[in-house]
This record gives sequence, C-alpha cells and structure tokens, in this order.
Amino acid sequence: MAITKTTTGSYKVEVFYPKDIRTVLGTDEARYRKTVSTKLEATTLEKMVKKQIRDAERKLNAGTISKNGEILFKDFYKKIWWPLYVAGASGRSRTIPSEETQDNTAKIFRLHLNPMFGEYSMNYLNLNPMFVMQELTIMSEKYANIRTVKSYVNQMFDTAEIAEYIDVNRMEKPLRQISSPKQKRLAERRKALGEYLTADQLIAWLDCAKVDCEVGKLKFEDYLLFLITLNLGDRKAESYGLQWKHVDLREGKVLIIQALKKSGKLGPTKTGKETSHVIPPFLIPMLKEWQEKQDQQLGNVGIKSGPDQFLFTYTNFRGGINQPLHADYLNYRMNSIYKRHADRLVRATPHKLRHTFATLARQGGAGIQEISEALTH
Repeated sequence: MAITKTTTGSYKVEVFYPKDIRTVLGTDEARYRKTVSTKLEATTLEKMVKKQIRDAERKLNAGTISKNGEILFKDFYKKIWWPLYVAGASGRSRTIPSEETQDNTAKIFRLHLNPMFGEYSMNYLNLNPMFVMQELTIMSEKYANIRTVKSYVNQMFDTAEIAEYIDVNRMEKPLRQISSPKQKRLAERRKALGEYLTADQLIAWLDCAKVDCEVGKLKFEDYLLFLITLNLGDRKAESYGLQWKHVDLREGKVLIIQALKKSGKLGPTKTGKETSHVIPPFLIPMLKEWQEKQDQQLGNVGIKSGPDQFLFTYTNFRGGINQPLHADYLNYRMNSIYKRHADRLVRATPHKLRHTFATLARQGGAGIQEISEALTH
C-alpha cells in the first residue's frame, strides 16, 4: 500500500486487496492500481480505496456473524460454552468450577434452559430478548435460584459476542429486570418461622428424637448424627464427612477438616478452615457404643472398619451398604421426626440447628469470637 511518484511527475496509487474480501468488492485483482496527476488526487484515492476495504470487511464479518448465529442454543451450549465453562473461561471470575458445581450447572441446562431455549437459534434469542425475559420471569416464580440461571444465560451471550456468533449481547439489560419472587417468599417464610429454635423448642426436638430412638422409630446412629450436628454447630456436610481418624475419644475432641460434597466425594469445608471441637461429655459414651456396633455390623458383611471409616453411612436403594450419606439424609430423618410429633414441634432443618447452636451459645454467655470459631465462619 503506497503512493509513489513516477518519472513523468504523476502519482501511482497501489493498494493491496485482502484475499477474503475480493469477492465482496467484485474483483479478482490482488491490488488496486491507478495513476493520477497530483498528489492530492492520489491521497484522496488511497483513502477512498481503504474505506471500500473497511466497508467490505464489515460486510463480510456481518455475514459471518449472521451465519454463525444460526447455531441452536443447545448446540452452542454443548460445543462452545460448556468447554469454556469447565475450563473456568466463561465468566468474569475465571475460576475453574468444582465437579459439584459443574453437575449443578449441567442440571440447570438439562432441566430448564435447554427445554426452554434449546431449539431456538442464538440469533433469534438475541434479537428477541423480551421472549427470554418473559420465560425466565415465569421460571422465577417457581425457581428460587434464578440469579444463577440469569448469570448462565448472560455468560452464554457474552461468549457468543466474543466468539462472533452475534454482533452484541442484547440480554444483559433485560436480564437485570428479572427479580427473585420465589427466593423472597422463602426468605419471608424463614423469617416468619424464625431462623433458630428457642430453648423450649429445642428441648421438644431432643425429647421427641430420644423417644423415637428408644421405641425403634429412629436408628441409634441417626439419633447420634442429629446430636452431633446440633452440639458441634457444624454444617451437615461436615458431619457427613467425619471419619474415625478425626475423633479422639480419649481426649474428647473432634477435628472438622473436610465435608462430604453432593457428588459423594470429600472436599474442604465451605470456608476451607480446620476446626477442633470439644465433644460434649454425654456424647463420648454414645460414640464409643456406636463405634463398637458399627465394627460389628460391618464385620458381619465382611467389611473391616478402620481410621478412614465414615462415622455415618447408609444402605442405598440399590442395596449398596456402607455408602456415604446423600445430601438430604439428615433432612429426611428430621422430617420423619417432625411428622410423628407435629403437634409438639416446629419445623426445623439441619441448617436451623446450626443457627440454634450459635444463638443458644450466645444466650448462654459465649463470646462472639468463640461462636464464630465454632461455626468456622
């Protein structure tokens, strides 16, 4: 690309045509060449040709983007977005998601987003953001975690813009208008029911759980799991992740260093901290009793217990024995207790037990720092 002065005093303009835009310009020539009388004419001509090239490039890119944008939402998710997501390259945090988070994300797309938008092209959805907004607004009435869903949809169209499947992401502003009515209703309900049990309500729960254990309605180990979770003030996943090597019955201490994830795999606690707890004296003989019973039960089926043995396991519906507890195991046991004693109890969850631990500890005179450490915040 140059303007050169010839020996006769005229000016020669020569501009290279990029190969991919020659068809758009309607030429087979590799270069534009023309000789004019003055330098001003040459400069003007050069600018005109450069503009023609830029316009052709924009037209070509627009055509490419339009063609790329015909990819279906479900195919873009599978072929483009998902590989970037698992590599931690689809969002702003650039953090590689855990296996548990990946499973939850895949479930959101499989159960919700792909059934809603999977058969529409990325172009169509991007040009009709109100359609997307209306569908997600309906979903928000039934689905509490709509904020995460909105984030994934926006990431999809951000990625599509970067990868030139669409010209610009038109979803961001409409998505902001979608509120979280289901989440707000749940929060109001929790507030109405109370975030924690009062001392009297807790006593009622302890009494009913003990009675159910004594009459065989609640297994001894499930009763012990309930008491451990309450008295340690830990998260249920941390109780699920306890192994005998973490329990020192001689010293009366238990070490919380891991949690059992929804995937069934062990991982760090939510905060990544390791916390030592003093075991309440009344629980030590119960733990000893359960350790002996568990050893015997496992031995009867040819399984040798050891330091890596989980304190609490169950037999799944396929008949698999000594399985790590599933995420809702304690919730189900507490629900069964509640149903048998609904006239005496207020509804409670393992998370509510955790709040109860903190509140009663505070009311009992424990300092905020001690409570905070016990809850591993």
